[in-house]
Amino acid sequence: MKIDFAILGGGGVEPWFANEGVPNKGMLSFAGKPSIEYVIDALRKAPLTNRIILVGNGYPDSIKSKVDLMLEEGDSQKANIDRLVDASETEYLIVTTNDIPLVTEKTFDMVVSALQKTQCDLGLPIITKEDTLRMFPGTKRTFLRIKEGEVKIGNLFYISKTAYKKVEPIVEETSRRRKSAIKQALQLGVPFLLRLLLFKNVGVPELEKRISKMLGVAIKAPILQCPELGVDVDKIEDLEFCRSILEAK
Repeated sequence: MKIDFAILGGGGVEPWFANEGVPNKGMLSFAGKPSIEYVIDALRKAPLTNRIILVGNGYPDSIKSKVDLMLEEGDSQKANIDRLVDASETEYLIVTTNDIPLVTEKTFDMVVSALQKTQCDLGLPIITKEDTLRMFPGTKRTFLRIKEGEVKIGNLFYISKTAYKKVEPIVEETSRRRKSAIKQALQLGVPFLLRLLLFKNVGVPELEKRISKMLGVAIKAPILQCPELGVDVDKIEDLEFCRSILEAK
C-alpha cells in the first residue's frame, strides 16, 4: 500500500556550517548535490511512495519542483509535524529528515514494508551499532545499550493520522520539555529507567510495551538493517564523513 512521505526540511543556519553559505542543513552539498535532493530522489524511486511533502523555507525552485507539495515552515517542530499530518492524503505516512544523504530507495522500501507488516500505530526503525560500523566504518554515533545490543533510532517515524491525534498533546508536552531530557525520561518510570541505564537488561519488546502504554497507541520498533537512516549530519565531522563517501562514488 502506497503512503505519503513527509520531509522535515526546516531549521536555519547553525554555527558549525555557517561558512557553507546555505540556509539550512538540507542544502548542504555532497558531491555537488544538496542533502535533501538525495532524500527526495530516493523517495521518488521507492515503489511505495504516494506523494512527497516538504515543509521548510529557503529552498530553490529546483528543489520545490521535485516534491508534490511544499509547505511553509512553522514556529516549532511540532507545528511542522502538524502541517505534514494534516496535508497527508493517506491514513499512514512516514516523516523523515533532510539531513540523511546516504539513503537510497531500498532504504525506504525496506522500512515501509517492515513497518506495514507490524500493523502498528507508530513505528520507529531501530539500527544497531554493529550494522552501522560494518557499513560505515569510522562514523561516530551515539548508541544506547539494551538487551539486544547497542542501538539507536533511525531518522524516521511511521504513524497513522488517527494515532497522531491521540498523541498530539504528548508531542506538544515533549516539545515544551525538549531541553529537559531528565523530565522526559522520567515519564517511563524510575524503576524501568534504572534497569535500562544501569543493568542494560531491557529489550525491544518491553520498550514497545512500556511506551505503547504511556502513549495509548500501538508502537513497534523493529531492528532493521538500514544504518544509513542513522547517519545524519549534525556536526562538521558528519559533514566531512558523508562527503568522503559520496564523493568517492
